Amino acid sequence: MDFRDPVARRLKSDGVLDLDEIDYRIIALLRKDGRMPYRALAKSIGVTEATVRARVRRLESTDTMRVVAVTDYEAVGYSMMLAVGIRVEGRPADAVAEDLAAYREVFSVCQVVGSLDIEILAVAQDQDALNELLTERLANVSGVKSILPAMAVSVLKNQPNWVPFRDSLGRDSGGDIPAMSDEVRQPVTKRQLDELDCNILEWLSQDARTSNRKIAAELGVTEGTVRARIKRMEDDDQIRITAVNNINRLASPTLAYIWVEVEKSSYIRSVAEDLSSSVDIGFVGVMLGRSDLLAITMVQDNAQLAAFMHSVISGIKGVRRTECSLGVRFIKHDYRMSRIVN
Repeated sequence: MDFRDPVARRLKSDGVLDLDEIDYRIIALLRKDGRMPYRALAKSIGVTEATVRARVRRLESTDTMRVVAVTDYEAVGYSMMLAVGIRVEGRPADAVAEDLAAYREVFSVCQVVGSLDIEILAVAQDQDALNELLTERLANVSGVKSILPAMAVSVLKNQPNWVPFRDSLGRDSGGDIPAMSDEVRQPVTKRQLDELDCNILEWLSQDARTSNRKIAAELGVTEGTVRARIKRMEDDDQIRITAVNNINRLASPTLAYIWVEVEKSSYIRSVAEDLSSSVDIGFVGVMLGRSDLLAITMVQDNAQLAAFMHSVISGIKGVRRTECSLGVRFIKHDYRMSRIVN
């Protein structure tokens, strides 16, 4: 069995990142269960526990991998997720992108080539907050000419396996866990996290393999309380503890945003499920606005994107038309903000 991501074969050969099959197996197992004990990892792979500990330390110390808690956006008070295309005029796109990335609700920012200049992913608490975000905040960023929003009606797949790491967690993700709104005007589906949950997540978002005992001691609660809280959040699909890898360790990381129009509405679900079944695609959402579906994948260049479109997308029954934006600079992705999908 090949445990490697399709894109992982393009890891830079700079000595630090000379990953072998054991490294790939460790990463694959930690993506499924980020808190899997070292002993269980070693047994599954067929090496010693000391080997696994050393490998995990190496992956973390070289900023190749982090094991983190990914939080469902509804659990912290947001009821909507949207993708927004940005056209820029009168100012460098990279400067505009950096300003957009400063907003807490904007958890992913990528400069792209195509009909647009920037693609972002964002969340909103409710309709009023959505209107304010789009028409008052994003639209008034200097250099923003126009915005093209699309709301995610349903997210079928969201696997933030490859994300940008920066010098520190704060620069990378914008600081603390996104706070719950003081005033939630519309109910959301998932149970809200309370203050203790969020405090536990502060630790897990930095290093999800931190022991329950240490977290409990820091927060002044019992180890059993921490264990029970983590289990409940996982069981309720409020968080997922998983390994993420540094996109900047790839030789030529390029995200492709693929907007898919289907032949008729009755095909939307089946096309979305077919897209979700592809191991190369990390995000699939049913969208309202811009197009019927959004799929996000990683490619090396235009040639690979064209080959992917021909070999994967064109073979799906019901696809009428596609439009692509190709990422050229990944500015931000707060891997802690996601949609937990089983």
